[in-house]
Amino acid sequence: MIKEKIKTLLSQLNHGLIEREDSVKAALLTTLAEENIVLIGPPGTGKSLIARRVTESFLYGEIKSSDIYFEYLLTKFSTPEEIFGPLSITELKADRFKRNTKGYLPTAKIAFLDEIFKASSSILNALLTILNERIYHNGAEPQKVPLQALIAASNELPTDQDELAALYDRFLVRIFVNYVSQENLARFFEKPGPMPELGKLTSADLESIKLNAESVTLSPEIAKAIQDIWVQHKEIFKEDSRETLSDRRLKKVIKLLCVSAATNDRSQVDLSDVLLLKDCLWNNQENAAKVRNLILSVLRAHRNSVPKNTDTTIQAPSPDLAQATPNATIKGFKGHGTSTSPLIIETVEELADLSRPEVGMQGYYFKQTADIDCSKISHWPSIPFQGHYDGNGKSISLGTNQNSSAHTLTAFSSIHQNDATSPALFTIIHENSSITNLKLEQLSLALTVENSEITHCVSTSHLIEKKANNSRFSNCTSGKSLIANIAENCSIKLCQSRNSLITYKAINCKISDCLVSLHLIQKSNQQFIGGITPELKESEVERCFVDGKIRIVDNNSLSRSFAGIRLFAGISVYCKRGIIRACAIGKIDTDSGSQLRNRITFDLKESTLENNASTDENPGNDKIDGLDGKTVSAALFNQRYFENTLGWDFEKTWEWNNKTNKPELRSAGVIQRIPQQTKENPKTSNSADMLTQQLQANIWL
Repeated sequence: MIKEKIKTLLSQLNHGLIEREDSVKAALLTTLAEENIVLIGPPGTGKSLIARRVTESFLYGEIKSSDIYFEYLLTKFSTPEEIFGPLSITELKADRFKRNTKGYLPTAKIAFLDEIFKASSSILNALLTILNERIYHNGAEPQKVPLQALIAASNELPTDQDELAALYDRFLVRIFVNYVSQENLARFFEKPGPMPELGKLTSADLESIKLNAESVTLSPEIAKAIQDIWVQHKEIFKEDSRETLSDRRLKKVIKLLCVSAATNDRSQVDLSDVLLLKDCLWNNQENAAKVRNLILSVLRAHRNSVPKNTDTTIQAPSPDLAQATPNATIKGFKGHGTSTSPLIIETVEELADLSRPEVGMQGYYFKQTADIDCSKISHWPSIPFQGHYDGNGKSISLGTNQNSSAHTLTAFSSIHQNDATSPALFTIIHENSSITNLKLEQLSLALTVENSEITHCVSTSHLIEKKANNSRFSNCTSGKSLIANIAENCSIKLCQSRNSLITYKAINCKISDCLVSLHLIQKSNQQFIGGITPELKESEVERCFVDGKIRIVDNNSLSRSFAGIRLFAGISVYCKRGIIRACAIGKIDTDSGSQLRNRITFDLKESTLENNASTDENPGNDKIDGLDGKTVSAALFNQRYFENTLGWDFEKTWEWNNKTNKPELRSAGVIQRIPQQTKENPKTSNSADMLTQQLQANIWL
């Protein structure tokens, strides 16, 4: 399968490179699509190295290496002879103007031109036809160019010169290549080892990809999604003449999407392919984030209408995994493990039996019918779980009457990331599972959760101790953080916590209508805290509220000032390629002054802030939609403002507490009864799961 070969190749190409995965992927895909790409970034970021490595990915049979790759650094003094070859003396004697192009750009399969936009007019004019039509006008004769792709680089985007604009438009894909981030600088001191031998793509592979791409189809739903992107793009940038979309570009991006599908071993374009347009539909750097957010918005809007490809290996979660064995009989349990006849959990022994693979890993339905005290169990078994667990409003408690602190650390399986780590009921919740209506006291639900749904659950500790991936959380409450490390590809709504909602990082998440009331005790060496999460990447946060108190404790357990924290932001300290919209920061009590605690975010990269606010009880400047949001007088920071200015729903989602003078969620945590699944009330998460899974399965994302 070509997909597996390319996956292996991408891993090899990234050997020894740091934070260049996206650039390498984009360059290789563009080359396979026989299009052109420009890498934009400062000197010394590895742009030429990327081009050389991509070139080394191909094996063109008997073609000489000199005819495969051409590389040149352009300046304003560069001449056509340096790029296209010298004039032929023999042809001049015969009164013909013709260049000897052997070994120069017109005979190369892949070319790299550094500082492309510094080229002279004579070079530019020749490049236009080469890039678009793959033709070089060599004297009076048009010469067909075997160029598969031109990879260009520039330290800056072109100016408004018409000739440069025409050249710039020939590059279908535009990628930013920046310096390595501070958190990854240490990787420069690591020895990567010898470069592995590349599993090269042959001429036969390229021909196969081309033929398969030509047979790839676009469903009406995918075509509609692309049309919506096109229409909304024109509407958003209707007053910005710099941002235009030509018919030529539409034709080329469709080809790119088809190649993406073909190299993913699919016969149809899916929504994940459409996300690739994020690097194709902008001209100015300041608009790149807007284009990306536009595309993500359209994808989310269409995820319920686009059917899953029949030829893909991706499987949406089954709403009823256990129905395949409706008459299952499990020794020691009442019930049959189906949604209508779940296995009954009412004792600690029955709960512990979930550690048996034939019980806890078969996708069965369970229902807890009594509160369960686990405090007398000193060594809890490791429980990986796959199935559906209805807590029925009951509790599972570790208990507080324990002989020693050691009991707490050994009673349940756990990974201790810090002193705040709690025992966990499950080591991992596997894909296609659901947990609902469960109370947890002195313990977390799980270390990790994969592609599952968690609803109406309460934990006095963290809900998830380590990582949540491709999962959905709603109506949950945690006494600490909802997720104590990383959330990736998750949907989180109607949840509340007393620590940061996500302790470390959120990647490609949608977080909406969440409440964080900080009651946070942090060590004095803490560097940064975010009310929602310290780091927000390619995610959206909407209508979230953060307030509370932060106390710093040093190693001697003495109270310290807020100065022990380097950075605090109400939503996220770092926000990269994200959206923070209609969020608010209430009073943050730190027992000391701070210049940063009113901020929505501190460091904004390619992101969008829209209609955010902070009470003036927190010090800071009055800024509208800046990093601090709009500062609002405490007297006006009320339900009327939240409802009419920020657009919050106070009929179904939020309510105003007049005593505390702040918003509260109407529904978060355990409910006593969850409506049973019916044909009229199907689960609605499958489409969302499908979209997320498609994004994860696409080798180019």
